Amino acid sequence: MGGGRDKRKKAKERKGEVVGGKGDAKTEKKTARNEEKKERRAQKRLEGDEDDIDALLAQFAVSDKAQGEVKIEADCAPPSARVSASFIPYVAPKVNEIIMFGGEVTELESGKVRVYNDLYRYNTDKGRWTRVTSPKSPAPRSAHQAAIVKTAMYVFGGEFTSPNQERFHHFKELWRLDLGSWEWDSLPLKGGPTARSGHRMVAHKGRIILFGGYYDTGREMKYYNDLWELDVSELKWKSLGPLPNAQSGATWPSPRSGFQLALHGDTLFVYGGYSKTRDDEDPELEHGKAMDDMWALDLTKYTWERVKKAGMAPGARSSFSLAVHKGRAFLFGGASDNEAKGGLDLSSEFHNDLYTFNLDKRRWYAAELRPPAKAKGADGKGGEGAEAAGGEGASSSMAAAEAAAAGDAKAPAAPSPQVAALLAAGQDKNSAIYRAAVKIQAQFRGYVVRKAYKLYRLGGVVSEILYSPAAYGLDMSAKNMPRPKARLGAQVCVVGNTLWLFGGTIEIGDKEITLDDMWSLDLQKLDGWDMVKENTVGDDVFKAGAESSSDYETDSGDDE
Repeated sequence: MGGGRDKRKKAKERKGEVVGGKGDAKTEKKTARNEEKKERRAQKRLEGDEDDIDALLAQFAVSDKAQGEVKIEADCAPPSARVSASFIPYVAPKVNEIIMFGGEVTELESGKVRVYNDLYRYNTDKGRWTRVTSPKSPAPRSAHQAAIVKTAMYVFGGEFTSPNQERFHHFKELWRLDLGSWEWDSLPLKGGPTARSGHRMVAHKGRIILFGGYYDTGREMKYYNDLWELDVSELKWKSLGPLPNAQSGATWPSPRSGFQLALHGDTLFVYGGYSKTRDDEDPELEHGKAMDDMWALDLTKYTWERVKKAGMAPGARSSFSLAVHKGRAFLFGGASDNEAKGGLDLSSEFHNDLYTFNLDKRRWYAAELRPPAKAKGADGKGGEGAEAAGGEGASSSMAAAEAAAAGDAKAPAAPSPQVAALLAAGQDKNSAIYRAAVKIQAQFRGYVVRKAYKLYRLGGVVSEILYSPAAYGLDMSAKNMPRPKARLGAQVCVVGNTLWLFGGTIEIGDKEITLDDMWSLDLQKLDGWDMVKENTVGDDVFKAGAESSSDYETDSGDDE
């Protein structure tokens, strides 16, 4: 009987007599009821265990199906606080935008993690946000990667974290977003990289290069150093190594996540990163390692070369931000982890310093920011002054030469008598300030400098000359210029000649604060950070942290 009804229906459809019937309506109702049942089952599972990742993702899938069409909300409110979102430039005729997707936030009061899959566009010319909501979009994720080729954005990997960070799910899906229609497509390709997050991707001559990352479910942990190429025209992944003999002497970077890539012509630079290993005696104990090595990949031969460290390089750190502009890579922030008691205690030092790496000379410089003719936001609201943790402090004179070489530098203004006296004392080998500076420089690097501040008070103030004696001759008034707070995981990119920075996260005591501020920096003038949007999260925590760290210890002992 069922077959007969189908035949009659098909016959009527061929004659154009019917395009649907009561059966269609019943099917739609039945489908809707089934979806409601799925949602109720997922909700019940979550009531018993809010860290049930399968239930969380199932609940998302149900709500996503309810989204009927693409919705565009122009001139919307800025995105909420987040970290580990993709944040990439999209430049086309009459288009200068940043596209931000996903990310996560740790809620300040509850400490629970919320993962996003929202999509925003930021018009850098008009300073306006647009939110795009599309059906059939990727599940919420963070620590994924995105790259744009022509008029499509490709997203791979990432992780979904349960609210209490009890469970983790890593993705191995490849998604494509049409930047004209703003519709998503899932691309179920065979082969390709395994599920991961913390990897990095870059577009190069119509293909996408992927390196590294990690996979950590709590029960199983892996760090990767594999290299992949995605041909976007053929939609095929190709493995580029490491080959089996890479473990026996071939030159290849070690497995890592949290590093950054810098593309320069046909050379791809890899810098820094982080990896963890389990303790040999106690499998429950993990040891982390931040890296400060740099590698160069020849994209015509796929051969690696280790780059010798030269200049004033940042210390070992991970989850820093990096963007390329006209032959220079700009590195901001990140964190350095310090283990104690055999790995039982872990503390992190967060940075907000700014470095440049000359991609031709392969040399590091501490970036010098010169005050503009008219001070920008002298009160520094929402940012930090020179005494901030990991701040750039006084920069090296080599950085001034680097900026001047770009044709944009202006000669620094003559220092005030007070600053001139300070600089003179810093050059006098018989002075206490000189001996203190040399002692600190000889024993401390990178993040530990902030701790060294506690040991020396010179004339009632901590001198920035302790950070870099090579800074003699620079305009010290730059120390009071506003700048972003120290943080890790800030989203950054370059559009035109401007570096844009959004959000990130920082730990103050036992509180983790996810930020929602936004900053810009003119990379030609380097005349200081502009605060586009003030941070609105964790003011009380920041104030309490500043008060607890404001009392410096003094050292009245011999400096020799």
